Amino acid sequence: MKINLGAILIIVSSCVLAVAQPPPVTKDPVVFTEKDREFALKYMNDTKDDFIKQLTGVSEAQLNFRSAPGRWTIAEIAEHIIVVENALMGMFNAPNARTTPKCEDVPRIADTALILAITNRMQKFTAPEQVRPNGRWKTRDELLTNFEKTRAATIEHLRANKADLRSTFVQSPMGTIDSLQGLLFLTGHSDRHLLQLKEVKADPNYPKR
Repeated sequence: MKINLGAILIIVSSCVLAVAQPPPVTKDPVVFTEKDREFALKYMNDTKDDFIKQLTGVSEAQLNFRSAPGRWTIAEIAEHIIVVENALMGMFNAPNARTTPKCEDVPRIADTALILAITNRMQKFTAPEQVRPNGRWKTRDELLTNFEKTRAATIEHLRANKADLRSTFVQSPMGTIDSLQGLLFLTGHSDRHLLQLKEVKADPNYPKR
C-alpha cells in the first residue's frame, strides 16, 4: 500500500503542533559528527528496547484491551508505530526527497527541542486513514517481529550511512530539518506512541493478565 506524502505530513504535524514551534537556535554551519550518529543510534535502540519491553509478556486480552470507544488498543498503537516508521523511511529516502541548500542558510532548531515537540502528548490528534491500524498484524509475536525488522533497517541505514546528514535537508511540518533530524523525528514518533501505550496499561480497567 502506498502512503502519500500529504498523509505523512499530517501525521507528523500532529506530533509537532502539540507545542509551539521551537525558535531557530543558530544559522551557523553544522557538520555531522560521530557523536551525532551515536546520539541518534542510542535513541533508536532505547525506543526499540522499550517497544519490546512493553509488548513482551502481554496477553491477548491485554493486547486488545480498549479503555474507551475510539481509543486505540496496545495492538493498534504498536501497528501504527510500525506503519509510520516504514512510511517515513520511504518518504525520506524517496528520489529528490533531500535538498542541499547552504547549511548557513537554513535556520536550525536543537535536536532536543525537536524531540520534545514530537513526544509532547498534551494534545491528541486523529491519524489519517492510510496509517490507521487495521489489523495488519494480529498477534503480539507478529507485531514484535515486524517492529524489530523495521527498526533494524532504520538502525542499519544510519549506522552504515557515510553521508554528511547535517548538510542535506528534508521538509517537515516544523519547516526544513536536516536529514539526521528526519531520523530523530521518526524515532520520536515511536517514542510518542510508546507513551500512549503506557497510558493504556495505566488504565484502572486494564486486564491483570
